[in-house]
Amino acid sequence: MTKNEERLEKCRDILRHYGFEAQQDKLVEECEELIEAAQGEDYDSFIDELADVTIMITQMCISLEPEQYGQLEEMVDFKLDRTLERINDEVDT
Repeated sequence: MTKNEERLEKCRDILRHYGFEAQQDKLVEECEELIEAAQGEDYDSFIDELADVTIMITQMCISLEPEQYGQLEEMVDFKLDRTLERINDEVDT
């Protein structure tokens, strides 16, 4: 089992234990803490909170149905492409 697979399994176990709604609430809390850390100057705190949010987002992704996950991937691709187009437009002007 790869490190990534181990992490996914741990996230699944945590999600099963606490349930989607509790973890969704926890995501909000962790995002608030990440915002505070991102606005500060403590790099270690930023990394700590970034790890927490990454874990919570992973749990939210695990909870998606395959069709919903497909929608998420499409939206991510759309937003990445849109941003790259904007960058190209900036370079061209």
